[in-house]
Amino acid sequence: MRKLLGLLWILLFIIGGTIFSWLFAKEMNSTQALSSFLEEQIDVSGVPIAQNSYVIDRKGAQIAEFQSGENRRYVSLSHFSERARAAFIATEDQKYYEHQGVDPLGVVRALISNAGSGGIEEGASTITQQATRNIYFNHQQTYERKVAEVLFAYQLEQTYTKNEILEMYMNTIYFGEGIYGFETASLSYFGKPSSDLSLAQTAFLAAIPANPSYYHPMAHPDHTRERQQWILDKMEETGAVTAEENSRAIQDTVSVELQKTKANPYPDYTDYVKHEFRQLVAQNEGWTERISQASESEKEALSAELNTRTEQLLQSGITIHTAMDSELQTMLTEKSRSYWQQRGIEGAAVIADHQANAITAISSGADYREYEFNRAFQAYRQPGSVWKPLLVYGPYLEEKEHSISDLVSTKKYCVDSYCPANESGTAKDRVTIEHALAFSYNTSALRLMHQTGLESSFHYLEKFEWKKLTPEDRQYAAALGGIEQGVSPVELTSAYTVFSSGGTYDPPRAITSVTDADGEILFEWETQETIVWSPETNDQMREALRTTAVSGTASTLKDFEDVSGKTGTSNNTKDSWFAGYDSRYTMGVWQGYDDPRPLNPEDSALSFWKTMYPLLYEKSGQP
Repeated sequence: MRKLLGLLWILLFIIGGTIFSWLFAKEMNSTQALSSFLEEQIDVSGVPIAQNSYVIDRKGAQIAEFQSGENRRYVSLSHFSERARAAFIATEDQKYYEHQGVDPLGVVRALISNAGSGGIEEGASTITQQATRNIYFNHQQTYERKVAEVLFAYQLEQTYTKNEILEMYMNTIYFGEGIYGFETASLSYFGKPSSDLSLAQTAFLAAIPANPSYYHPMAHPDHTRERQQWILDKMEETGAVTAEENSRAIQDTVSVELQKTKANPYPDYTDYVKHEFRQLVAQNEGWTERISQASESEKEALSAELNTRTEQLLQSGITIHTAMDSELQTMLTEKSRSYWQQRGIEGAAVIADHQANAITAISSGADYREYEFNRAFQAYRQPGSVWKPLLVYGPYLEEKEHSISDLVSTKKYCVDSYCPANESGTAKDRVTIEHALAFSYNTSALRLMHQTGLESSFHYLEKFEWKKLTPEDRQYAAALGGIEQGVSPVELTSAYTVFSSGGTYDPPRAITSVTDADGEILFEWETQETIVWSPETNDQMREALRTTAVSGTASTLKDFEDVSGKTGTSNNTKDSWFAGYDSRYTMGVWQGYDDPRPLNPEDSALSFWKTMYPLLYEKSGQP
């Protein structure tokens, strides 16, 4: 009875299909060709195949791999051996190079088989159909999906060459364990490229996609070997291998060991790279301008669109080239983690090579793990006196055309009832501006900023990049680093590179360029040079900051001949900062607790900076 119903169904299907085809052909003849119709209705010009993307250091070594939900290392067809291609053609679609996407005889055989079984057990799918399914559809077995699959397969054949479709197919087939594509499977199960596989290994690996659970190479190796033999026999039938090669291959022992995904060794840096990549896309594609000009409600929607765009790019097989110095990065993270863990505190450190205008190393906390809270760019803390050179002294010298040898009082001074005291309680009548900066007198800083004016002082400060600086911060407490939300270590370190650039600011970047899967450049940073102040003002600031390191608040650095910089602490020493530089590097350090509370006096950022500085040249060499 079941077979009879199946045969009746086939008969009705053939009659109905004939009538439909006649009517469809008649209608199409009066309007347009089938290929033209499908071209309008089915767009296969873009192939949405998610690919892994890669991050490389300044020497070209891979340091990270960004994966989406599908672990896929996409490679060109030429990367696959002839035998790997032959294994799939022999077993999946022997007439692949003859048909136009659909095998009619295979469809008839499948209809008869499915009618006899009362379900959809045989799909008769060509490689083109399978590629279509992998790319555009799910694997649910329904007649509706099969019809759509056929139409898409036909259009795919009209748009791409056979070799291009085979490349898509071999990069999208599923091998279990979240692994997609023959190349990724080879690396995951054998730990080597597919081009290095033996014939036995190639056939063994090709067995898995037929049913990744049933043919799982470790859970059910006997099943996999059984299909491996079947694949080798099919390859022999089609002339892809000889009988002798088949015999030798089946006797070879195939050992499989799933390669564990390597942990990212540089999460502090690569997490920042992902953050910076979003900024790079925003700049290059106009998102930054659009968001800045949008209303608050529009900004949220545009920001979400930018996130989507960024993720799409990260799934397109791009390579992000960075300035990371791997040896310097390893040294910084190892030493900083040990230092902060021993003291039970948190911290962040950023090293910029201002000669190359690049961020070369980042440390993000005492025990940082990938995608956690990255203190280097996500922690916004009160800067204290460390930004007096940027907000107070640089603007004052530029605006008033004074010298650091001019005098300023350190006695009590009030502006609009704001009356800060000097940390040491010292109140001398008059000292040089250089001395006032070196010893970080709060009263002197307030005096100078008052003379410069709030608007002028902040005009200079805003030439740098401060994500969370607000209009409410335009008040005189800012002279001492008192602002609403704070600054990040990346922002502060970047700003301090101005002193090594003649008074010109161009933000140092981690990313040097981004290339697509074909090696073509997609994105590069546009130069953003901003003249902050004159070279003359900058020279005076460098001199004053050198005095700070020789005889001022950072005098423990006096033995380092080429070092200049500035200390900073917030109220009750909840934050400790030091930003310093020499002829090559600028390094900024923040230390504190995530839940702000006072630090012990010995836990100063200056102490950490002094420990790290000599190690810079042990790893990177003299400039």
